[in-house]
Amino acid sequence: MDGPHKQEFHVRNLPTRSVTLFPSRAQIVRDIKDVTLKPGANEITVVGLTPTVDEHSIKVEGTGSAIITDITVELLPNRDIFDEIYPDSDSDLEKDGSEDDDDDEDEADAAGAGADKVSSALEAVREKLVALRDQQKRAKELIASAESRLKVLDSYATSLDCKSGVDIEASLETYRKEREKVFNDHMEGTARDRELAKEIEKLRPEEARLEKLQAKEVRKAAKQKAKSRRAREKLRDKKRRRDAERDKEKARIRRERDQFWPRACYTVRISLDAGANLTPGSSRRTSISSAADVQLASDQAPTKEGEAGAAVACDLTLSYVTSSAFWAPSYDLALSSTTNTATLCFDARLTNMTSETWSNCKVTLSTSQAHFSGLQDDAPALVPWRLKLVGKGDRWDGLDIVHSREERAEKNLWNAAQHARAQQKPRADLFGAPQHKELARRSQLDVPPAQLNVFGFQRPVPAAAPASNPLGDAPPAASVPAPAMAASSSAPPIFGVDAPAGSQGLSYSGSNDEDADADAQTMLEAMPEVTFQDSSFEETGLTATYDLPHLKTLRPSATASKQRVARIAFTNVAFTRTVVAKYKPAAYLRARLRNTSKLTLLRGPAGLTLDGTFLGRATLPRCSAGDAFAMPLGVDPAIRVAYPKPEVARSTTGVFSKGETSVYTRAVTLVNTRAAAGTPVSLTVLDQVPVPEDEKIRVEVLQPAGLQRDGGRAGVAAGVPGREGKDELDWGRATASLRKAGEVAWDVVLNAGKSVKLVLQYEVSFPTGERVAQVQ
Repeated sequence: MDGPHKQEFHVRNLPTRSVTLFPSRAQIVRDIKDVTLKPGANEITVVGLTPTVDEHSIKVEGTGSAIITDITVELLPNRDIFDEIYPDSDSDLEKDGSEDDDDDEDEADAAGAGADKVSSALEAVREKLVALRDQQKRAKELIASAESRLKVLDSYATSLDCKSGVDIEASLETYRKEREKVFNDHMEGTARDRELAKEIEKLRPEEARLEKLQAKEVRKAAKQKAKSRRAREKLRDKKRRRDAERDKEKARIRRERDQFWPRACYTVRISLDAGANLTPGSSRRTSISSAADVQLASDQAPTKEGEAGAAVACDLTLSYVTSSAFWAPSYDLALSSTTNTATLCFDARLTNMTSETWSNCKVTLSTSQAHFSGLQDDAPALVPWRLKLVGKGDRWDGLDIVHSREERAEKNLWNAAQHARAQQKPRADLFGAPQHKELARRSQLDVPPAQLNVFGFQRPVPAAAPASNPLGDAPPAASVPAPAMAASSSAPPIFGVDAPAGSQGLSYSGSNDEDADADAQTMLEAMPEVTFQDSSFEETGLTATYDLPHLKTLRPSATASKQRVARIAFTNVAFTRTVVAKYKPAAYLRARLRNTSKLTLLRGPAGLTLDGTFLGRATLPRCSAGDAFAMPLGVDPAIRVAYPKPEVARSTTGVFSKGETSVYTRAVTLVNTRAAAGTPVSLTVLDQVPVPEDEKIRVEVLQPAGLQRDGGRAGVAAGVPGREGKDELDWGRATASLRKAGEVAWDVVLNAGKSVKLVLQYEVSFPTGERVAQVQ
């Protein structure tokens, strides 16, 4: 009997319909379109799902004339070959040094052209000198010939005396004619030699000049050749460095791909029956039903017998949840102290650290933080907490009655469950491709081992949460440690080593601070982007969702991408200063803003800009719509604070029962140096008086006069001008109040350019012979 008709799809070839990112996980929906099914049994296999998938969240739905009879999910070794998926492309590394060498040779030839020209001129002069010297030699030869012929004639004339029968007259005539010819030849040679000598003397300076010029040109050409040789060597060095950088970049890309190359992948096998009158059912693999959710395209059964044997088509939808993709908020808050306004840019940082690429899909952000831990996990019931007296001789376990035994036991169980949820299989066991020896060696040279963690890269990942429902519900933040920014991402640092998200020197603590909420995550540092488009927002019940505009592509990367969620404008921003001069003589500036938008601001890092000056990064607390939050802005340098040493006056009082009294005087002087602003500033000045724990010790506040005791908050006017002069009388106003635990607070409105002195005077009385000491 033949087996079922089998088809296989790789997840990278399946289109992604949508991705819903949660603060600690993501839900992905992929489509399998136009699946051709043969009548009878069919088996569809989807391979390549990221190993970080929660296998219990895999769900298959669809439409068509078929029914899903079984779904099997297995974690199998990755059958893909790394070098086939990511082949090395060396075409961009081809050497082009020959072209550079040709260019350098052309430059050298151009440099030697001047020397060749001078050499040609010198050669012409020398050829001319050679020709003149040849002619001079010919002229000298003519002179020598004439002189030799003359000697012959003279010898012939002398020999006439010895001869007889000689016609003297004819002989002399012959002698005269011949001698005249010899003389003419001699004179002609002499004149020619003289002329040639003059011409040669004229050309010799030109030859010397050209020889010097030739030597100069030769030296110049040699320098140019040396310069060209150095330039060629420099170009070769530059090319070698460029090739080395290319090799490093290839190694970096290889390492980054290694980080997301799965050693094992989930494989989903879907068994279907096609060609029958089917009834839809549940598709979850953990469901009791054996059927699945493939709905009928038509309720009409085939009427013709031939239709039963024809192939049918169906569309399937595969959805699953992964813990290695998430989003985190990031903010940029720009405040203006002149207009008391602010603008908050609410951004989302999208992170995909799975092995999958989600291309051209709709991306939705969700703030869902509800966690599904199983139907067996119900709200606990309180057990009666009973007490009894134990005698001194009876057994006692040494535990006080602050916590009941049931409370301790339940807390231990809860902590153990949260710890179990936070555990995740190490990425080193799930990801990593085999490396070539040379590439491995380069990787070791490029990245020091001390900079890498056990995962092979520089960023930790959020811990996995337990099985969840298909809506992507996330566990409480306490059980899921969020990622922290390491030495900037997979790429080399651009601006230096990134600091962890936080205030970076801006600390804030007060009654408005909130603890880490359920959605509190440590966010990644933001990378600046050029522009954004706001997202659409929808809030239903406890969850808010943001639909990002346009289709997005999320590739595996250790670096988060940034998307604008919203831009919120704040008005009536209250800037306050708090002075605790007893500890630090400084005025700490703080801005209080009210969230008038419909958005809930999640806890996250925020870049602060005040009047166009970047201050640093702080943590923006969670703030619901309509609530207010405060942001620290550091020290206001325009407010000068002086807090001199205290003055002490001691005395003894009483007749029958003597006692000792000490009067302590402290003063805080504030100066608003921002005279040009013209607007007053609000300050809260805090100081304290000691609180006695013994009834024999009595502490009375003398100034500000009229402060109520026992934590009364009725304010009284206080403060005097901090400087002398009639212009200093209009310094503003201050109201003092006595709070609990001996805290004295002044609410001050200080005008521009003015100064105020706040005096705190208190009296401490105790019996004579006793001493007052601080409680340890």
